Amino acid sequence: MRTFLNLWGPFALTAGLTLLLPAAGGDCPLDHYFVLQQDGQLAVDKRLIYRHGDPAEGYYPLSWSPIYQAWTVGEPGFCDTSDPEHGFPPEVMLEGTPNVDYQIWLEIVDLAADFCLRMEDGTWLTSVGDRYNLSNLPEHHAHVRYYAFVPEDPPPERPFYVTCRLVDELGPYGCTDPFVCVFNVPAAAVETTSPRYRGLLAGTAHTQMSFRFHRPIAVTGGPPVTITDEQTHSHDYYTGYFDYAIVDDGLTLLLEQVGTPLPENEALEVALTEFVRDAAADRPAIPFTLFVATPILGDLDLDGDVDLADLAQLLAHYRLPSGATYEQGDLDGDGDVDLSDLAMLLANYRA
Repeated sequence: MRTFLNLWGPFALTAGLTLLLPAAGGDCPLDHYFVLQQDGQLAVDKRLIYRHGDPAEGYYPLSWSPIYQAWTVGEPGFCDTSDPEHGFPPEVMLEGTPNVDYQIWLEIVDLAADFCLRMEDGTWLTSVGDRYNLSNLPEHHAHVRYYAFVPEDPPPERPFYVTCRLVDELGPYGCTDPFVCVFNVPAAAVETTSPRYRGLLAGTAHTQMSFRFHRPIAVTGGPPVTITDEQTHSHDYYTGYFDYAIVDDGLTLLLEQVGTPLPENEALEVALTEFVRDAAADRPAIPFTLFVATPILGDLDLDGDVDLADLAQLLAHYRLPSGATYEQGDLDGDGDVDLSDLAMLLANYRA
């Protein structure tokens, strides 16, 4: 069996940030995204999210509201680190006067069908592109209520979600990466919506990468990914090592390695391009997870181990001249099956 690795943990957007937070966001009992700056870049801290939902699964359950005739929940809101009540260290606080030195807007970049947000002042955010000025908040924080307008009984067994980013309209802090909040049922690995793979794929063949999306996608006008050597920053060379396909009702972009194994000790970065589009709207599609499956070198039958069957398969093609494939035993990618390939297989052999 191949091992799939979730490469992005729940604190991926705030990696490296050391921050002491109050247990419940000051006197407010609701969960909050904390808006802060890190090295002059706008960021969001999510460690007080899902406390009133299911922290282990990462979602909020919805409950029926007879008033609004919708499934609803009142978590989470947004809190500005400039509020002295929360005791944030000066190095992460937003500096200056709101709407004068900075102006932080909440922007919707993706939204589940039949789902919307209502801010505490009555403003509704119902569509991709809708925005709300968080810097207008008089008390440094906002409560948000989330609504799923679907039949009362039973609610659909699918996650509702909203993907947001924060934008400093006046410029000094820029914008955050997108971040997701999930409701109703668990949705695997939704904490990052612009996933990249960064790491070693040394000497591997038949690596698979799988980007998952909330809605169907299309690839138009160019390649769906760039695969970059982190040392030379070449976007073209390794892209040719992978073919791609759209599978699972248009919700998965699958990359499969073809040709020879990747060179040893090569650090790569894989990122989506603007050519991956929402199939129903003219905008870039935003994935919510990336999985990587890297087979063991020498696993010729791709069953998750290197055993007698793989050894027999290599020996059946031993001394095969130019033109050999990985499945036939060409592990070093030089076009034949010889002693170097046998040595590579035996290094991973488990009877």
